[in-house]
Formats: sequence, structure tokens, C-alpha cells
Amino acid sequence: MIILSGEGYSLMWPEGEEPQVYPWEVGTLIVPPNMWFHQHFNSGTTPARYLALKHEVVSIRNAQGVPKAWISRRVGGDQIDYADEAPFVRKKFADELAKHGAKAVFLGRWVSGLRIATPSCLKAR
Repeated sequence: MIILSGEGYSLMWPEGEEPQVYPWEVGTLIVPPNMWFHQHFNSGTTPARYLALKHEVVSIRNAQGVPKAWISRRVGGDQIDYADEAPFVRKKFADELAKHGAKAVFLGRWVSGLRIATPSCLKAR
């Protein structure tokens, strides 16, 4: 990912390890290692724009050909749902925004809906 505008940071980590923080600004190149979790956060006062390039092989897609990164871990994919994020992720974002005089608005109502839609609930329907 090449940062075209804005400033912020990315969290990147292999499964089972603690996320590491990588700050970015215009011109930064961020390359998450293969199969690492990663999240990107715009914590500046201007919109962030970036160019993301991605290469995926068939082995990280499901039987229907959908990248597992697009599918919730709750149903066998690799995507960590917002409701399942570690609490420090949102705290770090709020702290970084505060440094620029901004405040985070979290999607609590949306998150509550996700908590209901667990795989066991989906099977019961």
C-alpha cells in the first residue's frame, strides 16, 4: 500500500503474536507480510488516500473462490469482525485521534447486531 495523502498508522501481526504499530505519512510504502493480520488507521486531520496492490493465490480462497480475507473468522474466513477486535485497537485509535483534536465515533449499535449473528444463531434459523 502506497500512502498518497493523510497520516496514520497500521497494525500488523502474525496470528498468536501482539500487533506492532507502523506509522505512515505521504510517500510511505506499507507491505504486510503474507498471512499477517493488518489494519490501517487514518488518525490525521485530512482524508487518507492510498493505492493498495494485492496478489492472492487460490490457496487462500474458499471453495467458491472468495478470498478468505473477506470472510469472517466466525464462519471460517480470516477477517476479524469489528465486534471481535481486541479492546486496545479502538483505544489506540481514540488516543491517536485525540492527539489531532478529533474524537472517535464507534459503531456500537452495528457491533451489537454482529454479536447476534454468530454461526450458531445462523444455523438455528
